[in-house]
Amino acid sequence: RVETNDERMLRAALRRQRLCLATTTRPDSSVAYLSLENGVMGASQEFGGYVASVGVALGKGSRHETPETNGVTAVVQSAALAEAQAAMAAIGGSVVAETGREATTYVATVLKEHADEAASILGGILSKPPSRAAFEVAKASALQKISDELPTTKDAIVEDMVQCAYLDTAMGMPVQGTVESVSALTLENAESLVAAAAPPPKVALCGAALSAELLSKFPANAPAPSSVPAPLPPPAVFTGSDKKMYYESHPVARFAFAYEFPSLNTEYAAACRILPYLIGPPASAAAATSLYEPYNSHVKLTRDHAEQDCSDSIEPFYLPFADTALFGVALTAKDVRVEDCMWYTCNNLVRLCFEVSEAELARAKLAFKADVLHSLATPHDVVSAYLHDLRIIGRVVSPPELIQRVADLDLKAVRNLAYTYVHDADHALAAIGPLHELPDYNWVRTASYNYHY
Repeated sequence: RVETNDERMLRAALRRQRLCLATTTRPDSSVAYLSLENGVMGASQEFGGYVASVGVALGKGSRHETPETNGVTAVVQSAALAEAQAAMAAIGGSVVAETGREATTYVATVLKEHADEAASILGGILSKPPSRAAFEVAKASALQKISDELPTTKDAIVEDMVQCAYLDTAMGMPVQGTVESVSALTLENAESLVAAAAPPPKVALCGAALSAELLSKFPANAPAPSSVPAPLPPPAVFTGSDKKMYYESHPVARFAFAYEFPSLNTEYAAACRILPYLIGPPASAAAATSLYEPYNSHVKLTRDHAEQDCSDSIEPFYLPFADTALFGVALTAKDVRVEDCMWYTCNNLVRLCFEVSEAELARAKLAFKADVLHSLATPHDVVSAYLHDLRIIGRVVSPPELIQRVADLDLKAVRNLAYTYVHDADHALAAIGPLHELPDYNWVRTASYNYHY
C-alpha cells in the first residue's frame, strides 16, 4: 500500500516530537480537566508540535464478565479496533487498543487538525456493537491465539500468576478467555456487553486543548439509561497458590511470583512505585546507571545472581488495580539453577524489610526518575499514563509531582511497606519449563521471612 501524505507527515512529526516531549513535563506544565454533566471526564496537556493523541478508557474488562462470557470483552475490542483502524487510516492516523481486567482502552495518534475526527471515531465504536461478520473474525482470531499460546514470555507468565493470585474470582479469570468460553460466545453476548451499564469513560488528550465539544463525542453509557447505576465488580480476594507447568524440553524455566500489595489510591502509592527499582530497575531504566555489567551492578540482587550464575533475566514489577495490587519478580533460569535463583531472590526481597541503605534508595530514585521520563516519550505514552491515573486515582499525577513524591520518601516508609506486605506473607506463583528444582509453596512461604533478621 502506498503511504499517504498525511501518514508521512504523521511519521515525521512523531519522530521530531519524541525528541522534545520530555522537556514539556516541567514543574510548570499543567494538566487541564473537563467534566460533562453526564459524568464523562477528561484530562489534557498542550504542547508544541504537529501531533496529538486522544484516548478513552471504558470501565469494562474481564473482571466484569462471568465464567460463561469470559473473553467477550477482548473479542468485542478486537472487532472494534479493526473498524477503528480502517477509519483512522483514512485521516492518516493510527490507533491501538488493550483489554485488561478492569478496563478497555483505545488510543489514537493523529495530526492535531484531525483530533476531533479521531475522537468521533473512538466515541462511535464505544456504543456500537460489532457486525456479525466482524464478531466471527475476531472470535476466530481469539481462539487461535488462546489455543496456540504457551506462557513463554514475561507478560504471559505474569498473566498466569495473576490468575493464581485471585483464584475462583472474576479478577482471576483470563483476560482473553478460555477456549471453552470463547467458543460458546455469540453475537448476543457482544451486544449485551456494549449495552451494559458501566462507569462513564475517562478521556485523555495530549498535544491539544480539550473542549466540551470533543468530550461530548464519547457517550456516557449509551444506550443504557443514566438512572441505572453501573454494577460494582466482584471483590478481588487474594489467595496464596501456585501453578506449575512442566516442560522438560524447554531450554529455561520461566516463573513469576508476587505478594498482595496496596494500590495507587492509598498512602503507600509512592513507596509502592519505588520498590521494584530497589530490586532491579526495568530494562527501560538501564540508562539510570553507568554500570551495565551484572557483577558490578548497583543492585544487590543482580550482583548475587551474576556471582552465582543463577538467572538469565530478572524483571521486578508492580501491578496496580482499582482496589488491590501485586508486587513481585519475573525470572528466567537454567534448569539446574532454579533453586538458587529462588533462594537469592527471596533473600533480597526480605532484605527490603531491614537492610535497604540510603545509597540504594538514592540510586532507585534516580532510576525511577529516568524511567518516568523515558516512558513519556510520545503523546501516545502520555495519554496511556493519564488514562491509567484517571481510572485508579481519579486524577492525573503529573511527572513533576510523581518524581517529587518519590524523592520525599525515606527508608522508614520503604521498610515499613516491605515488612507489612512481604515479610511472612502468602504469595502467588506461576512457572513453566524444566521445574524439577523449583521449591514448593511452603519453601517459598517460609522464605518470606529470614531467621538471620
